[in-house]
Amino acid sequence: MATIREVSEVAQVSSATVSRVVNGNKWVSTATRDRVLAAMAELGYQPNSFARALATNRSETIGMVVGDLAGSFFGGMMHSAEQEVRKAGKHLIITSGHDSIESERDAIDFLLQRRVDALILHLDVMSDEDLIALNARVQVPIVLVNRRVPELAGRSISLDNELGGYLATQHLLELGHRAIACITGPLYKADARARLAGYRRALEQANCDYDEHLVIESNFTESGGKAAAARLLSRQIPFTALFAQNDHLAIGAMNQLKTQQLRIPGDISLVGYDDMVMAPYVEPALTTVAIPVNEFGRQSALLALNLTGTPAVQITHRFKPTLVLRDSTARAVKTL
Repeated sequence: MATIREVSEVAQVSSATVSRVVNGNKWVSTATRDRVLAAMAELGYQPNSFARALATNRSETIGMVVGDLAGSFFGGMMHSAEQEVRKAGKHLIITSGHDSIESERDAIDFLLQRRVDALILHLDVMSDEDLIALNARVQVPIVLVNRRVPELAGRSISLDNELGGYLATQHLLELGHRAIACITGPLYKADARARLAGYRRALEQANCDYDEHLVIESNFTESGGKAAAARLLSRQIPFTALFAQNDHLAIGAMNQLKTQQLRIPGDISLVGYDDMVMAPYVEPALTTVAIPVNEFGRQSALLALNLTGTPAVQITHRFKPTLVLRDSTARAVKTL
């Protein structure tokens, strides 16, 4: 592997001049820079990125922490973020927080040790206070995704999840349903709590009592939805509609209801959340709340680039979900 000294000999300049070219120093003439670049190409010289980061205090990388590296939700977000970072001539390093405080902190430390220029964080466990302290402590800008901390509002890309829960429940109420069950995600997650708050607000506005026996906390998986639906049915409390807080939960619940010979939407109307790629293809096609996951990734990357001094377009910090009507909901005709 070629060295800086060998490049300097071929280019007939000092090693310091080669370093200036590698590090993008503007105090090098165009002719000298061209000669050094030609020597680097001739010798196949590859600059040491870590050494360059030490010299310039820039690694040309953005770090990203997500909850999980699998699944359509994070897949779309990561893909969109990586596209924007690449357009800016930089690279995205991604790791997972695995929904535990230790793993989230380890993931952040991992990226900081690699001297990333900014952090894009999708975190569920770290508290607002921890994030405010992190922002004050680290030397690189942070961007929060799918989360809004008021003190860091200018560094947040978030969704009005309370509105999403409200829209799903309001739709069922408008169809004449009054006994509406809800399967939540883990309530330590802010988005699950917000969606539940929207569900409760819609019920209250319609003068429907909130019944804790019609609410089941689960995880955001199909198996969780199936188990939660089985628990709801075992309680033998009549309901004619069900709001599941993501599409995985909804599809799992749908399968369980079908095994109990319940028709969707004839017996129970069902609304999901996320509008994942499979939502239109299940039977019946799933009515759901659509959220702009890909745009989360894109806007978070653009905001990170803005904060590191790379000009980008104006940022959208707050998104609103929309209801997508399909075949899994219908007017209430009877109770269980």
